[in-house]
Amino acid sequence: EARPYIRPALTMTALVITGPSALAQRRGTFAKEHASGARPARAARLASTPRTRSKSTRASASGGTTIGAEEMAKDASSAEPLIGINPDRVPMVEAVNRGETSGKFNWTKQWYPVAVIDLLDTSKPHPTQLLGKDVVVWKDGAGKWNVFEDKCPHRLAPLSEGRVEDDGTLLCAYHAWRFDGDGKCTDMPQASSKEEEDRVRSNPRSCAFTRPCMEAQGLVWAWGEGGKEAELEARMTPPLLVPEIEGVGKNGEAPGGGYRNHWQVRDMPYGWAAFFENAIDPAHAVVSHHTLVGSRYDDPAGFNCVVERPMTSEAGFRCAIDPAVPPFNTIGKYDAETSYDFQPPCLLKIDWRHEEARFLTSHYCVPTRPGWCRHFVATVCQRGEGEKVRQHRWFKLNLFTLTSPAWMTHVLGPTFLHQDMVLLHQQEKIIAQGDGQDIANKWKDQVFIPTGADKMTVMFYQWFGRNGPIPWAGRDGDAMPPIERDQSKLFDTWEMHTKYCTHCQGALRNTEALKVIAAAAAAWKGVWATCLLAFGASAAGASAGAGVAPSLGDVIAAVDPSLAGELFSAFSLAGTAYGLHGFAGMFRSYPFSHAEEDIVMEGTAKIGLSNDGPSLYIDVVDNALFGGNKHAGKKDAVGCECGECSPFHDGIRSGPLDAFRKKQEAVRAAKEAGTPAR
Repeated sequence: EARPYIRPALTMTALVITGPSALAQRRGTFAKEHASGARPARAARLASTPRTRSKSTRASASGGTTIGAEEMAKDASSAEPLIGINPDRVPMVEAVNRGETSGKFNWTKQWYPVAVIDLLDTSKPHPTQLLGKDVVVWKDGAGKWNVFEDKCPHRLAPLSEGRVEDDGTLLCAYHAWRFDGDGKCTDMPQASSKEEEDRVRSNPRSCAFTRPCMEAQGLVWAWGEGGKEAELEARMTPPLLVPEIEGVGKNGEAPGGGYRNHWQVRDMPYGWAAFFENAIDPAHAVVSHHTLVGSRYDDPAGFNCVVERPMTSEAGFRCAIDPAVPPFNTIGKYDAETSYDFQPPCLLKIDWRHEEARFLTSHYCVPTRPGWCRHFVATVCQRGEGEKVRQHRWFKLNLFTLTSPAWMTHVLGPTFLHQDMVLLHQQEKIIAQGDGQDIANKWKDQVFIPTGADKMTVMFYQWFGRNGPIPWAGRDGDAMPPIERDQSKLFDTWEMHTKYCTHCQGALRNTEALKVIAAAAAAWKGVWATCLLAFGASAAGASAGAGVAPSLGDVIAAVDPSLAGELFSAFSLAGTAYGLHGFAGMFRSYPFSHAEEDIVMEGTAKIGLSNDGPSLYIDVVDNALFGGNKHAGKKDAVGCECGECSPFHDGIRSGPLDAFRKKQEAVRAAKEAGTPAR
């Protein structure tokens, strides 16, 4: 009999603990070389700032990877094999590391998030895809979310086109067969008698094709395959949960005082590999996301990638960047660390750590079908004491999202995601050359990587090359779709998000209603202003006498003084209606081009969220959420929300990064002293 997975006790070897003031003592030589004051001009910085490149990096004119095997081995020897792993998954990872399992990654025997619970309409079934298979997500009468393969066992019609009935069953819209949450057929109206119906319903072939599923962290999760053994295997496998997200209430506040913003979810027109190649690349952020998180002209900089957890099939890998270049810090002011933690098949954690705060951003990327993925993201803020961090660019950008309503966070999401969407959509097709299943090998044979800044991307494709390809199933097969040139389809936010988000649908309805009200009010004010002008002209004509045309001055003098106010109101309301029309359009489509200026991006730059500096808005939000410097009874805000399943903020400083920096300092000191370093 299948039993629920039992969480083991917290494995302390999964944590790397150092002193609370470690970051202040760990300004590596590479960071010091960059410290040249506050934001110098790029030309001056390029002339005066040395760029580093690993000695084992090889530039190849013919393409291919450029990170040497000896560098990988050296990094792995100093890394921590369990850092960043959820304690629930530590025994499984340890078993793989000890060679007790095959070591081959199995894509279908994994948990994947498929939907955000808070966004779904409980009265309807919701279609999506997983590993190429069509599935349907729906809520039964017992209040449980279920995941079925999207086909009725009768004639294989899509169940997602059916209905959730008042009795809590899922009705197929083709022949009205009904199914409960366990997939059993509860009603078959075509049966000629009760006896025949009972006989047919007792046949296992009358049941819907169910998938093991669960609810956790505000998400619906589905197992990667169905079948007789799936339920047992799923119960014995812990999902890729993030301890810092557990226990978060609907308002975003956690029991320990941390805060999480609303889940964002969106279908993206590029594949799973393209997503992780991009998301795991710090160097692209300030270029592709120009003005939103930094400047493409002033902020690009070199850095080292330090392996914190060596690469394994089951646990992926974790790296820190040294120094944490923009957007995580400002050049010349490196007071925060950042780590990237890839855990297959679908999790990437970006862990930003400052002595006064921590932001942990968790990205889930689910392979839905070739050339497409479903992206989930949420950020947790944990706050320590102090106010210096309020001026930090990364703190300001992320704190803004903690107080935004869900629909605002969602409608502004494309301002970030669409900045590099076209690049990724086309890039993977260019690399694949029609064969998406061999993209890992095709990638390394075509790209040119002359610097170590791409090290994590190289590591990702090494992992994918060893453990891929994705075993696509379903009607689409494994063929990579062609490049989409129609921008109305590529930037279709309705199909990619709004149509299955109740928050955004409600906001769109309200925006459209306000637009109509504003337009109607503007029209009324315009008509009334016209009437006032006509009354004034008539009065001026009467005063001038018969046959005498009044002068413009006479007309103006005769017009009611309220005309100016009415005209101002008419134009203001018309402008409001136009603005609401444009805002409503963002729920349907949001095209973007790097060749053109974007008003939303420029607006972000103007209010200073993408640069260091004081902000009254951030001060108010920080005080409201975290009680300012004193924390008002939220003493655990710096650590895990539940206080048990994750290290506190001071316990997550990077041990491997510390060792790497000390070795750098030793090499530099030995070079200056003229003696060999040990």
